[in-house]
Amino acid sequence: MSSSTAIPGLYYSFVRSSEEKSPLRTDVAGFFGLTKRGPQRRLLADRGKPIEAIRVEGWREFVNVFGGLTPEASTPYAVRGYFENWAQSAHVVSLLGEDSTAASGQWIAGTLDSTGKSPDQNWVGDSRLPALSFALEASSPGDWANGMTVEVRYWARGASGSPELEIEIKPPDEPAELLTGIHPETVVEEVNAASLYVELTADPLPNGLSPGDLRNPRGPRYYAWKPVALSNGTSELPSKRQFLEAVAALGDEAEVALVVSPDLYNSTLPLTPNDQIDVMEAMLKQAEDLHDRQVILDVPPQKSATVCALKWTQFLREYFLDEHLLRHAAVYHPSLFVPDPLGTVEEPLRLVPNSGLVTGVISRLDKQLGPYATPANAQIYEAVDLSRSLNADEQTALYNGGINLLKCSPGRGLLVWGGRVLGALDNQLGGFLAHRRLIHVLVRAIRRVAEPLVFDTNGPQLWLAFVRSITSVLLEAYRAGALKGVRPEEAFQVKCDAETNPPEQVDNGLCVCEVKLAPAVPMEFITLRVAVSGDGTLEVFES
Repeated sequence: MSSSTAIPGLYYSFVRSSEEKSPLRTDVAGFFGLTKRGPQRRLLADRGKPIEAIRVEGWREFVNVFGGLTPEASTPYAVRGYFENWAQSAHVVSLLGEDSTAASGQWIAGTLDSTGKSPDQNWVGDSRLPALSFALEASSPGDWANGMTVEVRYWARGASGSPELEIEIKPPDEPAELLTGIHPETVVEEVNAASLYVELTADPLPNGLSPGDLRNPRGPRYYAWKPVALSNGTSELPSKRQFLEAVAALGDEAEVALVVSPDLYNSTLPLTPNDQIDVMEAMLKQAEDLHDRQVILDVPPQKSATVCALKWTQFLREYFLDEHLLRHAAVYHPSLFVPDPLGTVEEPLRLVPNSGLVTGVISRLDKQLGPYATPANAQIYEAVDLSRSLNADEQTALYNGGINLLKCSPGRGLLVWGGRVLGALDNQLGGFLAHRRLIHVLVRAIRRVAEPLVFDTNGPQLWLAFVRSITSVLLEAYRAGALKGVRPEEAFQVKCDAETNPPEQVDNGLCVCEVKLAPAVPMEFITLRVAVSGDGTLEVFES
């Protein structure tokens, strides 16, 4: 909203204190999927990109940029759950088919008289409008803007003492937008800079006319044009290509540490099971190449039964022959019910993929305890129920199959119960999410130090810089309990010297730093045997 500050008085505006954008952060998630609307097309055009990740801080900013909840998409519900679990920042890619069109309309501000050389008597002569008509177009493609109305009102002498416009934009199922104190001469620039919903373009004047010919003192002192309704917006569903482009767009964001695709299994999309596997593979290969992010996967809805979920994870292990790829994936089960503002009295809840909410829990614990804390035994906010109850045998089978459980605990509510990655079983080193994210922190720290020094002399001074940087990160992890050992020397070793960098390697432009660390194994399940003897003695055996 814009407003005039010409009247004497006290004016204020609220500006959110934004979270610092840093490649060292590991609490930021990247989402891609369907949304109600997308970012402003003018913004994307100015950056020369047809698709990109937009950074948002909080649910309100997501609603401003992408619209609110929509029944056709899971991504908005996932992002809401992410922020409801106290996450602070996210990067979001909105997916839409390339043949989608934006809703449009035309604002006829004035017409010419019978001579064809001057505006008619209803023309707002003092306004200094630059054109007789303007094209109105929704800020992003899709059918979301069909039926949106735009009302324009004019005062020859507004609050500032000069001609002013007031524009009220009313999209369907979203809050109205009121733009006030707009100078008619710069209406295009001001609307395009301020509006979340529309973009304005001045139509060319008829031959022989210039903006100066439109300026005269005639005309009404107040005028309200008929509302303009936008129409003909169309939404095409995204294909596999758009999903793969979204993965690449998130790869360009150094801040993203967790990757989620809540709509990957959306039944309305034209994605085959092979397409879904290809998208998943792209996510995992990107994580393998970058070494600094984790993919959070959902079990496909049609595979929610315990036997089917286990067969699905076994299929993934057999399909991805590279055993390292699945280290970058973590799977949680089952899906969750959340309150649905779009629901009915009979159906007030919506079943959603759990990845968004679980990622919010991971982000919250990252900020509270550090990225190397196991995201388990932690409460899930906003969710109200599990999609299915699992008995003890099912829980054991899923746990042994590498699937992390979500469970209901009396007195505590819904909890994340497990912190393993999919690619390792039987307590293998590196099989825990905490271990993977510890490595991610190290990679980001090393990258932060290495990039400014890339052209420095490969010698003792550079080696020392690497050792100091990596040691500081590992010391922080050690003090937080992420590494085991009585002393730091027992927990980790960092070596970067002439031994790890022999002359022939230095001549080839390589600098090698060797890091050894002993991560603490997270406690997932502790089995206690309790025996009470006849005389009242209590004995506890731990195994």
